[in-house]
Amino acid sequence: MEQRQRRSGSSMQPIRMLLLSDWNLNPMVRLLAEPSHGIAIEAIEGPYNQVHQLLMNLNHPSWREGLDAHLVWTSPETMVPSFKKVLDYEAVNIGQIMQEVDDFCDMLIPSGMNSRFVFVASWSVPPHYRWIQTLTNKHNTGLTNILMQMNLRLAERLSGHKSFIILDSTYWYAAIQKKSYDSKMYALGKIPFTRDLFAFVAQEMKAVVCGLLGQSKKLIICDLDNTLWGGIIGDDGMENIKLGGIDPVGESFKAFQRELKRLASRGILLGISSKNNEQTALEMIEQHPEMILKKADFSALRINWEDKAQNILEIVNELHLGLQSVVFLDDNPIERDRIRQALPGIYVPDLPEDYTQYPVFIHTLNCFETSSVTEEDRDRGKWFQIEQQRQEGKRLVGSLEDWLSSLELKVRVTKLNAALLPRVVQLLNKTNQFNMATRRFTTEDYWTWSNQADHSVFVFEVEDKFGTSGYTGILSLSRMEADQAEIHDFVMSCRVMGKGIEEAMLYYALLAAGSSRLTARCIETSKNKPFIDFMKEKYVPGSTERLDADQIHMPNYITFIEE
Repeated sequence: MEQRQRRSGSSMQPIRMLLLSDWNLNPMVRLLAEPSHGIAIEAIEGPYNQVHQLLMNLNHPSWREGLDAHLVWTSPETMVPSFKKVLDYEAVNIGQIMQEVDDFCDMLIPSGMNSRFVFVASWSVPPHYRWIQTLTNKHNTGLTNILMQMNLRLAERLSGHKSFIILDSTYWYAAIQKKSYDSKMYALGKIPFTRDLFAFVAQEMKAVVCGLLGQSKKLIICDLDNTLWGGIIGDDGMENIKLGGIDPVGESFKAFQRELKRLASRGILLGISSKNNEQTALEMIEQHPEMILKKADFSALRINWEDKAQNILEIVNELHLGLQSVVFLDDNPIERDRIRQALPGIYVPDLPEDYTQYPVFIHTLNCFETSSVTEEDRDRGKWFQIEQQRQEGKRLVGSLEDWLSSLELKVRVTKLNAALLPRVVQLLNKTNQFNMATRRFTTEDYWTWSNQADHSVFVFEVEDKFGTSGYTGILSLSRMEADQAEIHDFVMSCRVMGKGIEEAMLYYALLAAGSSRLTARCIETSKNKPFIDFMKEKYVPGSTERLDADQIHMPNYITFIEE
């Protein structure tokens, strides 16, 4: 299992996924294989219409070694035979239907041992299917009502198994806004859906996998004029800007800001890069009564007449993020082209020409997927605002050492417990830059790993005079032999980089290892150069694994607290 976790943590190798369905999903194979979102999925088709057989025989050859995920996409009447009575307008027993859902779950759950992620498409009927509208939502009788109960039961039964992820198939049908069912292809080859739908689902699958592997976007950098509001503030003045009110364009910009605010509320950082007079733009942001987003909502600002590519680089470096974590929104196609050419790692979507489509557009972006939303996510914007206060203090203090001492840094270390587990797994799966091995885990798998004999996981919380930065570091160790210990995970959030916290964590690893020799095998990726650079001088000369205790020191300005 550990080997697969390490392999699938890299964006360079395809994710191997088994497709199980009572339909023909062959068109999905090529669409999943096309690289996008930084990954490609190597899809393997299970035998046609043999879902039951494969779920009941986990030794079947289709369950190949090294499988990362499998998708189970089925029709409700096949997996829950009593549901066919609903389609045929026969009397049904809701208790029998729920029992058959439970039977399906009992058959499905063991398959979680054969791959890291199990994607289950929610049950739905073809989008063209019309049942009796006056009865379809009638409790325990109507088709829509029963289908909703089946999906709720499915979610309830799978909720305790963190590797199972239920995907919303009804959203797929609605979102493409095109024909999704192909009756001719179903008659010819049991392929029920159009290419448009398969292409959309393939993109959704890749977006979800990216989120699970910590490769989703973390920062939106916005232009201002005709992006956050209608008009040009320097020419039109605040009184003539279109924002809110009863104007349809103004209402659309306000709704667009509201959607950005919602993204910020779940942990996506916001920044501004705009060619404007800073004082004029900030007056608009702070004083216009219809502004949803205020200065405090943005973690970094670059409002000047400089090249936007340079401004964005400064923002990314300031926030300790990689270019691959950034989305750039600008109404000007020339500026978008400039960023695409100068900073190809950044995702630069085309905004609609019709401003009233902005709120819908932001909803269509699937690059912000995540497996959970924690309190740390909700507070992320606040932490970066506090970091700006810290950096302002740095400019006022003479030396780096004096500044670090003035922060009154405290590091609390706690052994992993069930309450901290979701945050720890999130750090493991989302952190790329300061990550020793880039191992990715489900919650269940990491809890099992951490509870093995001689395994220890320590969680670090950082606090200074401005407040807490939350749980931002992980160290996991195992005692391999009586005189040797090994670090398996050394992970730290980018928001506490550059303050010596990493030195303190490594020093604590020495303390935890006791008199044992300590080893750490760094696995270099395209994204963890900051970690590799930090560790360069930490090894015994000639070794790439054994740490040199003489090169590891506890910063004297940090106070350690064990809990």
